[in-house]
Amino acid sequence: MIKKIITYLLIIHMIILSSCDDDDNNYKTPVITEEMETLIDSYAYFNGDKQSFYATNKKDADGNRPFNVLTTDWTFETWVKVEEGTTISDKVLESSIVMEQRYVFTLYISPANPDKPQADREIKVIDYSQPNGMGTKIVKVKADYEITYSKLSNTSSDLELQSMSTFNNNDIVLLYGDWVHVAITRSSEDNTARFFINGKQVTSSTDDVWISKSSIGGVNWSATYRGAYYGFTKCEQRKTRISTIARYSADFNPDLYKDFEEDKNTLFLLNLKKEEMIDAKNKTPKMLVKGTYPHSVSLRQNNWQSDRKMIYQ
Repeated sequence: MIKKIITYLLIIHMIILSSCDDDDNNYKTPVITEEMETLIDSYAYFNGDKQSFYATNKKDADGNRPFNVLTTDWTFETWVKVEEGTTISDKVLESSIVMEQRYVFTLYISPANPDKPQADREIKVIDYSQPNGMGTKIVKVKADYEITYSKLSNTSSDLELQSMSTFNNNDIVLLYGDWVHVAITRSSEDNTARFFINGKQVTSSTDDVWISKSSIGGVNWSATYRGAYYGFTKCEQRKTRISTIARYSADFNPDLYKDFEEDKNTLFLLNLKKEEMIDAKNKTPKMLVKGTYPHSVSLRQNNWQSDRKMIYQ
């Protein structure tokens, strides 16, 4: 009789466990490998010295230059993590470059506004009360840099016609080592150009100067080109997209861990994952691009990093 009771209880216990597994699929064994880190969470690293990447604006099979469709409506966007030691200047094209198209526009690193309110930064500290001996605390820090978006003259003079900057926006405090989403847009519907940082609108302008002119120049990231490369940025970059519409007209919430998706308005899309490389061993490897852009992209470096991220299977 006792054996029957014990057997009966064991059967009930097994049924309950089985039921829990069926009802709750959230409890899964965390699995992570180096390969997964690279495939899912990789990004390109630029050391600030002769490392960058670019997409040419050469003619396609029909004789058209791909980036010349971006005259009245566009969005350029990317994720960048600027590192301490990058070159900073308040003069256009003398500083480190985030993104730039020759004689059309430039996004560059500019000096921090010392009068901005301090921002909260979480740092690691020794804390023996914690299991691993480490804890965190919040400290107040000043901005490390600003980002300036300038409209350039369509001549060889590189004249800065107008600019927008994070300098006077107290809600945006940029720090070394933080991922930052940068987006510039223009819409013909309201004749407005907009500059966004981390989904917050920095400023906007309805001046016609922001209507782009045709250019033979390609688009460069982490540097610029004027017969030679300069303006190298010490940074990491990931997920860059160029669109033939203004994707943002108000504040939004960008997601660092969500890849950009291709749609009918995507001209150029590169999530900067290691597996997008065509030839990783070549000194100037090529990248495969999504969208309607007809050419591969030259990556003038082959250093890759990843933030450790738990993957559930």
